[in-house]
Amino acid sequence: MPHYEGRDSGPRSLLDDVAAWVESEPMAALLHRFGGSLPGAGTATDLAYLEAFSAVHWDFRAGRERHETAPQPLGPEQELAVTEAALALGLGPELKPRLEHYTHVLVLGGLVSSCLFRTRFAAELLAAGTGADNVTGVGGFRPLGTADHESAALSGLHCGAFEVDAIEASLKRAFGIEGEPRIDAGGDPHREPGRSWKVASYEAGPVTVRAVAAPSSAPDRRRADTVDTCRFWADEVVDLTPGDSVLVVTSAPYTAFQHCDAIAHMGLPYGCTIDTVGVDPATLPEPHFRKRHSASGYLQEIRSAIRSMRRLHYAAATAEAEFAIESARALIEDDR
Repeated sequence: MPHYEGRDSGPRSLLDDVAAWVESEPMAALLHRFGGSLPGAGTATDLAYLEAFSAVHWDFRAGRERHETAPQPLGPEQELAVTEAALALGLGPELKPRLEHYTHVLVLGGLVSSCLFRTRFAAELLAAGTGADNVTGVGGFRPLGTADHESAALSGLHCGAFEVDAIEASLKRAFGIEGEPRIDAGGDPHREPGRSWKVASYEAGPVTVRAVAAPSSAPDRRRADTVDTCRFWADEVVDLTPGDSVLVVTSAPYTAFQHCDAIAHMGLPYGCTIDTVGVDPATLPEPHFRKRHSASGYLQEIRSAIRSMRRLHYAAATAEAEFAIESARALIEDDR
């Protein structure tokens, strides 16, 4: 998996890491099993091939949300081979943070169930000794659906109308927060969710805990996406700077693609260290939240990882080119 420790790492290391992932034996074996092989004409071309190949063979969503996509049947041998490949490609759980202390812990939202067990995992990490100055849960103004309300009822969680309300309620439960937050907000999420934003801030001892929803960069077309949320959080909420470290908290099998997106949208632009951990939903204590990973689900998320690797590769290549231009300009200035 790509590894990034801020600007000292440089974009070249990311390009090498992405190439190693693309050209790895688990990827080659998985492609072969489905009748494919890399063209071997460079990482950018290989990634384009992988995205096109996975669209034909590994895309089962057909525009549906992840939780609305039923597992697809595969033979026992295929099931085992796909699962082994997915784990080798970084889609498994990652339970131990690499550093002892982070400037920021960033918990990614989702369905109410994900909000609950990801925030709990973050709280457990801090209780076990991982240090952090700030903990932020990011959500959006996605209206809660049937699955969300069922999870909230099973858990006794009062979580409002939107995903950001669910991540806020989950943070309060996980970190034992009492009292009212400081609220900064704008817009009407019921009428214009794309133009609305919210930051709810709590002081939990030495740690500042926040729940954040961002406005959209295309408010007339959609709600805020991951890029909008990361940029809003980085620019408007915490003023992310070089030297900061961010621990992203998610769950398997989404660790790979969300890690790459975090590097592309936060690590490279802001020069900060990015690490990612992910709890395994298959091992949760609550039977109603426990989820077994299917082979078709792994294939879908390998496709997600491919697409994120492609975005990261482009971002790193662009950053390397910009660095080369800046270096050339500096040499010219020195010669004058």
